[in-house]
Amino acid sequence: MVSCKIALSYGRVIMRYTDDYFIAEIQAGGHRQERGIRRLYEQFLYMAKQGRQKYRSLGDDEVLSAYNLAVIALRNQLVEGIFRGESSISTYLTRIYSNKCIDLLRSKNARPTEPLESARETTSEEDSLKNLILSDQITRVMEQLQQLGGPCKQILLDSDYWGYSAEEIAQRIGFSNAASVNSKKYTCLQKLRQALLRNAEM
Repeated sequence: MVSCKIALSYGRVIMRYTDDYFIAEIQAGGHRQERGIRRLYEQFLYMAKQGRQKYRSLGDDEVLSAYNLAVIALRNQLVEGIFRGESSISTYLTRIYSNKCIDLLRSKNARPTEPLESARETTSEEDSLKNLILSDQITRVMEQLQQLGGPCKQILLDSDYWGYSAEEIAQRIGFSNAASVNSKKYTCLQKLRQALLRNAEM
């Protein structure tokens, strides 16, 4: 039984899943874990948008990368039983995400002549092969978006990631109206799905 709450946003029904649901799904492993991670990722994606506003020195790709790493770290802690529910998953993930953003800021401000030995000492656990594999599902979507490029990449990110309305996107990219944006978005989503399916079959 799915444990969730139903909320309305701009006339759309949005499923809000509970902490107990995420813990049970992710700890179950297999397809349930993949589904739980995907839903957790989508439910708290607003953090990346907030991070863009808070950490203005980071670019769009960097705040998204920090969010991806935070989700991976949370997944590991749930599986290993490190997360004990003393705070909500939202609060816990926010703390991890903030740390990831700060790490990126520090790495950007670090001198390029930093010794290799020092860089090795500060390597985080997210650089391990296991975590790179775990992040594959997220990174594959971003890779395919990069390959789509052009208006598709911008429309999908502006709409589903940054939360711009169709009217705002039309103004940003020079489309005549919101209907044109929605039509293009549908086409782009179909292309993205097909690309992901082809990639999965390889």
